[in-house]
This record gives sequence, structure tokens and C-alpha cells, in this order.
Amino acid sequence: METADQPVHPAGRRTARPSVLIAVLVIALAVTAALVLTGHGRDHGGSGADGPADKGAPGAGSADQGSADQGSADQGSAGFGSTDPDATARLHADTADLLVLEGVSGRVRITADASAHTVSGTYHRPDGGTARVRGVVDDAAGLRTLTLVCGTDTGDDGGGYVGGGTAGSCDGDLTLTVPEKTGLRLRQTSGETLLEGLGGRLTVNVASDRLTTHALHPSHADFAVTSSSADLGFSAPPDTLAVVTTSASTAVRLPVPSGDAYAVTTAATSADVQVKVPNRDGAAHRVALTVHSGSLAVLPA
Repeated sequence: METADQPVHPAGRRTARPSVLIAVLVIALAVTAALVLTGHGRDHGGSGADGPADKGAPGAGSADQGSADQGSADQGSAGFGSTDPDATARLHADTADLLVLEGVSGRVRITADASAHTVSGTYHRPDGGTARVRGVVDDAAGLRTLTLVCGTDTGDDGGGYVGGGTAGSCDGDLTLTVPEKTGLRLRQTSGETLLEGLGGRLTVNVASDRLTTHALHPSHADFAVTSSSADLGFSAPPDTLAVVTTSASTAVRLPVPSGDAYAVTTAATSADVQVKVPNRDGAAHRVALTVHSGSLAVLPA
């Protein structure tokens, strides 16, 4: 039996079989999917066009990724800042009981927001370096501690970023918004610091810095000010407040509810100390002042 010839195009070629067309379509779809997945991975790898994503870092992901205690039972990563053309990194992390900033310099602004449930902010390097910021979470002793680490390069030396200065150093402009009750432990070596509305426990140590605070309302606060100027404003009387200054000019502004007072103790060496709030032994609110040269005034807010 003769078999009918397949239709031939004018050029003399036979038409492609349906199975060949289907195979071509399948290959095209596969290539398209691969390109889409590759682009998505690059967008969420924590790096830009200047370098690869950070390796060996738990939780490395998008700039808005929250911490999930990855890598061990006690530690995790709170998300990496993206590398942008304007040298700005962004951070978004789950809330913490305590925020730690060790050895920072430059301009730091930390604002408490009563409606905030996460820690968020930006880190910018005015010198044009590639900005990176990472949050390391530690849940030891039931206290959720978030430590921020900054740097300029993609390599991670285990404590900071290779080429980014000392481990943990944030040299630039750091702006953060935190939940109202988040505590803060800050050590700043130079620059300007602004703290607003914080209600958690405070431990602040600054040197060669201009420190300003507004509307603080912690139960306990400790300040150490060296070769700096400081204006410390409170919106509620702290239960305990300790201020140690060395070669500094400092003003402490405390609210004085009707009939209330502070138990103020002073130790001063070559210093000018003025206390202009009601001072009464045995008062519920205790203020300890230690002044080595310079001046300190405690004023009604």
C-alpha cells in the first residue's frame, strides 16, 4: 500500500512534525524559567552589582528579612542591608529586648515608636564606601539581644566585615526606629548622637561626641560622657540615674511632678555642679552624679 506524501512547503521542505514543535516550546519555557529564578536570587542575596552575596552568613536575604534565630539555638541573623548605588544599606529585624551598638562613630539617631514592632533603619557611608549592616541575635539568659555590625566589604571575618574597620564599627550615618520599650547599650567614639522617646534600660558611653536626648522615660539609665557635650532630656522621672562625666559640659533635664523630689548624690573634682531640682534624702528617684572637671547642671524639664 502506498503512503501519502506529507505536504511540502513551496521551498520543498516538509512541515515540522507536532512532536518537534512541542519539544522546542518546552525548551524555551525552561530557559525562561531559569532566567527568572536567577534574577530573583540576585535580588535577594544581600548584594548588588559590585559583588556576590555574603557567604556563610545565616539568614542572609532581602533587606526586609526578619531574624529567625538561624544557625544555632542561641544566635541568628537579623537580615543584611542591600548594596545600593547610593551606598545606603537597609535593615529590618524582629524586635529585641536590648539593642547593642559597640564602637560606632559618625551620626547616630535612634527613635522609639510606640506602634513599632520591629527594628528598622538605614546605614549610609558619606565616604562612598559600600554600606553593609547586619544584626546578630542572641537569646542567652532569656534576653533577646540584637547587636548591629557594619562594614564596607562582602567578606565576613566573623566579627565584622573585612575592610570595614574594627569589628562592629559603624562609621557613617545610622538611623534606627525601635519599639518603645527596647533597651539600648551604646558606645560611641566620636560624632553626634540623638536619642528620642526610648523607654527601655539605657547604658550610654560616648567620647568626643555631641549627645542629645529627648523624652526619655526609662526606669534605669547610666550615662558616661567624656570630652563631649551632652543635653539629656527626660519625660518621666527614672527610678535610678547615674551620670559620670569627664572634661565635659552636661545638662540633665528631669521632670518634677508636684510634690516629688530626687535623692541626688554628688562626687565632683575640679568641676562646677548645680542641682536645681528638689533634692530630698530618701526620695524614690535616685540620681548619682560623678564629675571630673567640666560642668554639670541638673535642671527641671
